[in-house]
Amino acid sequence: MARTHLTADHHKRRVERLQEELDERALDTFLVFNSKNIFYLTGLSFIPTERPIVLIIHQGEVNFFVPSLEIDHVQHQVPFISQVFSYFEYPDESHPMYYLRDVLMKELKVTPTEVASEVAGAPGYWGYHGPKLEEVTGLKFELLPDIIMDMRVIKEPEEIELMRESSKWADRAHKYLQEFTEVGANEIDVAIRASAQGSADMVAELGEDYHPTGFSMFPAMAIYRGQIGPNSYFPHALSRGLVFNKGDTLVTGASSNVYGVHSELERTMFMGEPSGRQRELFEVMLAAQDAALEAAGPEASCADVDRAARKAFKDKDVFDLVRHHTGHGLGMEGHERPFLDIGSEDILKPGMIFSCEPGIYEKGLGGFRHSDTFLITDDGIEVMTMYPRDISQLIIE
Repeated sequence: MARTHLTADHHKRRVERLQEELDERALDTFLVFNSKNIFYLTGLSFIPTERPIVLIIHQGEVNFFVPSLEIDHVQHQVPFISQVFSYFEYPDESHPMYYLRDVLMKELKVTPTEVASEVAGAPGYWGYHGPKLEEVTGLKFELLPDIIMDMRVIKEPEEIELMRESSKWADRAHKYLQEFTEVGANEIDVAIRASAQGSADMVAELGEDYHPTGFSMFPAMAIYRGQIGPNSYFPHALSRGLVFNKGDTLVTGASSNVYGVHSELERTMFMGEPSGRQRELFEVMLAAQDAALEAAGPEASCADVDRAARKAFKDKDVFDLVRHHTGHGLGMEGHERPFLDIGSEDILKPGMIFSCEPGIYEKGLGGFRHSDTFLITDDGIEVMTMYPRDISQLIIE
């Protein structure tokens, strides 16, 4: 049976791993504000708004500080909580940070020399504005912005299973994207149809065990994001409702959400028989991706992977068409560290998951980029996205 979620016990073990790290630092209390990190530790998924939500790890126990509208969500989603503290609204007559001060000082009675936080204060999200923690409490907080991300870099076996499942549904949604694309169609219409059909397949096959953790209506998604024809020249274009024309170079994107884990799949396709130049740049791009994947593996460096792709482009004298590095870490967010970049000092370790997406972009013609999700294993790599890569299978007649 496919893995579609992690258990409460799994999240508790993550909290215990964090607590071990805090114990080594002689820290009694740690505040978590980042919504992805809160989900990683506890399984609580929520919509971040202007209202601060804080996970308080105190003496190994899990406590939440939330607005009143989130109390029921926390109690329903996190069975191992110790206490839920709440405030009514933001900004209200008394700012939430002053309620948080009372929770820390009066309810939990934190030790002034043993407190830490991800950040100096609640992030300015959706118009939030508020004082720093030290200003409100008078406590000296040690700031540990990377402690949870350090945990997230190496994926657990269960997370790897989730990524394999996400890759499977990215492939499925992309199949529909290619199938529904035709001359004269609108990119938005095609993306909606493909995402809806891929999501319907996903929900039907995974059954009652599958529950989306985000707030998108499509668990599986396949899009063009405006990278159609000459507009595919822009690496991070946005959807513009473009219409497909014969001769267009197309750059796609697909993913799916499996318990907050997101794969990445991108392909370069063509509307009709590609020209000689389109074929030439496609093959160069494919060679660069092959070179990068061949260079990847345990104990290789991120820099070496990027360097291999760059060399492939330089050997074909097209490095002037390169606009970005070779890839980045993947997990719960579209981009995570480490990065496949010559400026990185990181070494690849088993359990790391990356995108591999070297690309080239010629103005007036378009972009040429495949992206695949791959895992570092004990003895090499595993490419998780399985969609066809060769040009013969990516021509839309």
